Amino acid sequence: MPPRKLRLGVLAALAAALGFQAAASAAGTTEESFRDRPIMVYLPATLPAPGNRALVVVLHGGLGNARRVAEARNESAMNMDAASDRHGFVVAYLSGTPATRMFGPDKLGWNAGGGCCGQPAVNGVDDVGYIQAAIGHLQDEYRIDRGRTFGIGHSNGAMMIQRMACETGVFAAAVAISGPLNLPVAACPAAQGKRILAIHGADDQNVPPAGGRGTKGISGATYNSEERTKQVFGASGAAYTLEIVGGADHQLEHIDAAIRAAQGLSVAEKAVRFFGL
Repeated sequence: MPPRKLRLGVLAALAAALGFQAAASAAGTTEESFRDRPIMVYLPATLPAPGNRALVVVLHGGLGNARRVAEARNESAMNMDAASDRHGFVVAYLSGTPATRMFGPDKLGWNAGGGCCGQPAVNGVDDVGYIQAAIGHLQDEYRIDRGRTFGIGHSNGAMMIQRMACETGVFAAAVAISGPLNLPVAACPAAQGKRILAIHGADDQNVPPAGGRGTKGISGATYNSEERTKQVFGASGAAYTLEIVGGADHQLEHIDAAIRAAQGLSVAEKAVRFFGL
């Protein structure tokens, strides 16, 4: 039997021939900081060759944070680690800034526009600029194919995903769950040729699919409707798919359960298929 070192070398050569190689650093989750905000990065055991790698960016909802999603303690249906292991892509869980002055520094949110939501909107936090810069940093660090960067977000994070799709070209495709585009715009020129999947619970009373103010939640914001969002992106040349999920409310876990029951796949796997990973 050949020495173990030789056998590992043969396996590495075979993986390289198939277009894969070991991850640049140890597989698993690491925390790094970019512009004083934590980013949780997950690497699978194997990745495509440098330059051919894909990146999935995950944005938490209001009062959430990256660490809780990365540890599957909250909004766990957006934890993409298992899908990363199966399909070989990098996952980055990003963090917003404090959403309120009373709930603590780990309850974060995004300035998604249109008055949403909380202190990030009040203070005019430049989350568009931050996310663009963070993605550029990650693309360089992990040698990502810039045409294979994707985004997924829930609630306030979904609204931020939609804003990024409207104002930038960083995402080739995006999945927005329980959150419309909340900008007062008629078109999104940067979205031309992009693909967006919007998923929304039919019984959502926090962010109603039909728009307006919800009867639940604390933001006090008035939201655009999903149909209005679809019209704006459609007029902009984006391929926009809207899926209203019956029997589900605002909670991501409830949406995930409804999709599993009806379609036989999780939110994470549905997103991976939509991204083409």
